[in-house]
Amino acid sequence: MFVAMKRPIRKRRIGLFAWLLGVLVPLAGLTAFLTFSKPVNLIGPWPLGIGTTEVEFYARWLDLRDDGAAPAKAERYLFSSAVGQCPMDDRSANGSLHWFEADGFGDSVRVRRSSTMPGAIIVGFRGEEIFRGQREILLAPAKVGSIRAKYLQLLAEELGLMTPEVSFVRVIACGIDQGIHMKMERLSTGSLERNGLMDASLFRLGHDPDRPEHLHPMFEEDTLAPPMPHATLQHAYAEVQRGDASALSYLVDADAAVALLLMEWIAHGDAPFRQEHLFAYDHSKGRAIPVYHQELVTPTIVGDGPVLLDFLTVLLRNGAVREKLSERRTQLLEERWRMKERFAAMDRAWLPILAEGGSLAFAQATALRIQEELLGERLDKEDPLAMLDVPVVRPEAGASTTVSTAAPHYWPSADDPRTLERIAQRTKARASGDTLTFPRGRFKIEEDLTIPYGYVVVLEQGARFEIAPGRSVIVQGPLVVRGTARNPVFVRPLDEGKPFGTFAVLGDGTTRCVVSGLQLSGGSGARVNGVHFSGAFAVHYAAATILTDCVFSSSHGDDLVNIKDGSVELRDLVFEDGSVDLLDLDRCTGSIAGCIFRNGRKDATGDGLEVSGARILVSHSTFTNMANDGISLGEASQLLVRGSRFEHNRTAIAAKDLSIAFVEGNTFLDNGIVFSAYRMKPIYGGAQVMRYANEYVGNGKEQEVDALSAIMPQEQLEAKVLKAFGAE
Repeated sequence: MFVAMKRPIRKRRIGLFAWLLGVLVPLAGLTAFLTFSKPVNLIGPWPLGIGTTEVEFYARWLDLRDDGAAPAKAERYLFSSAVGQCPMDDRSANGSLHWFEADGFGDSVRVRRSSTMPGAIIVGFRGEEIFRGQREILLAPAKVGSIRAKYLQLLAEELGLMTPEVSFVRVIACGIDQGIHMKMERLSTGSLERNGLMDASLFRLGHDPDRPEHLHPMFEEDTLAPPMPHATLQHAYAEVQRGDASALSYLVDADAAVALLLMEWIAHGDAPFRQEHLFAYDHSKGRAIPVYHQELVTPTIVGDGPVLLDFLTVLLRNGAVREKLSERRTQLLEERWRMKERFAAMDRAWLPILAEGGSLAFAQATALRIQEELLGERLDKEDPLAMLDVPVVRPEAGASTTVSTAAPHYWPSADDPRTLERIAQRTKARASGDTLTFPRGRFKIEEDLTIPYGYVVVLEQGARFEIAPGRSVIVQGPLVVRGTARNPVFVRPLDEGKPFGTFAVLGDGTTRCVVSGLQLSGGSGARVNGVHFSGAFAVHYAAATILTDCVFSSSHGDDLVNIKDGSVELRDLVFEDGSVDLLDLDRCTGSIAGCIFRNGRKDATGDGLEVSGARILVSHSTFTNMANDGISLGEASQLLVRGSRFEHNRTAIAAKDLSIAFVEGNTFLDNGIVFSAYRMKPIYGGAQVMRYANEYVGNGKEQEVDALSAIMPQEQLEAKVLKAFGAE
């Protein structure tokens, strides 16, 4: 028989040492882990429901490692108010005026709250003194994860997309530190101009079939979007909705569209069309260029429902576009190491700022997780085409806004050869293969004449074009004019005193325009097929433009002659009696030799030669009686002028907006001002004029220069300058 023995129950008190040991041992272990573990180990996942917030909290206080770096400091943006209300608290619809200061800048600005992003403000800069070339910026509260926006900017730039720059600053408003904020420029026409799109408008394209406003392109600044491109885009969009996508390969920049689609797949995975997309409509090319703009708020469309059949979703059904998308993804994979190096450089610059005194290791772990999301397993193993092939729908009948079928447009089609034959029959020209020839004779053009894409137009000696008022001739392929000084080719108005529109070449970057012995007068410029031609004679996007022994006169619009992009060789030409500018060169490289620029019109207001974003050698030419400038250069142009004569101009040579002019061996006679250098557009800086040995006789004033610019005497042209202009 066993008797159960009962032991007395005694309560043991836990001593202070045991209690401290129970707390400090786990704490020491956690501290050791957080201090000595690689940052990647802080990513997780964690057991027992531990989340990122808890890990970040402990890392902030228990990570004892010393990274050896000095404390990082963000640039400070200071706001103060004279109206007694802090800008961070302003709830008015249009915001209010506040004083703003940053490094080297101070001015009153308009601040308003963002209507879509909590805690964010939009800062608008007024007047001439805009902030570092930016008209409006967004400031949004930032944390470590905000480094993702910087990564996306770098990826977009790598893929060749236009995209706003992202940086991080410390915002102090009314004496209160508001913490680190992400700064992003809000895109505008000024942003487009800084990226080389001098004549462009922004529009948005949505994809939600339940939102009527998404049925057509929505221009950001409608007052700047002429009716012609708006109608052209709407007409093309209506054709897309009906299933005809033939216009898209010419209306939308396919390379940029591929880059945008790849970016959306990288950024959003299987939801690439859950937000509106931004495009720039280039009026001088008649094309829509996708722009990458990060949406910092939750997309307006949720769920996995179908999206509208539109520009982007239709392009995805094009075999060439799909192939190009796969190629770009492969290329990005091959260059991923370089992107990771760029990401690492951004980490070193920005993570100490975003960590805000917290654990840098945890910030690095967060950054690594984001890098893996963007450049890791999805890019390795998933198929972007499978993700981008979303179900699409056409709008219901009657749901879309009516678009006039008479909207001016022209896009290539399988009927192009027959179109060429019909043009030949109507004009009495000769069609042979891919060439349309206008021999000696009179050709009356009473309606707009648009030559199909890629077809060659030849004008023989003695050909005479007479174009009705407001009508235009557009050549969408190579142009060859075979006139001579003795036996020229003429382009004139059909009705004397009533200007025609334009005689223009719209190229594709490979087109050549070779013109000799052309005498053209009486044009005004025009908008045709969604393209703005500012010149009475215009060449857009040719690879090379060669003009010799021509006379251009009596324009009634912005430019007598306008050439955009490509190389130029202009010899022995006469430009005379234009209403505004005689010759306008945009983004060109090349030379002007032996040319005459003169103006006898009392109502003239422009320049002899205007260059924008160009590098041009001018030699042995004359500039006489210009109401404004003999030569005007802007938008970071470079100009070398040698052996030329400037007489009776208001200003002989004006340099502005980061341009530089080298002037040597010229004669300046009876000009109001010889040299002028200044900043005109706030998005640029000042200009420079390098003065070498020249002759000056009877000029009113030798130079005018603003505080941002310089006009500097020089001894001798350096060999490297001559080489840069091909003038060795």
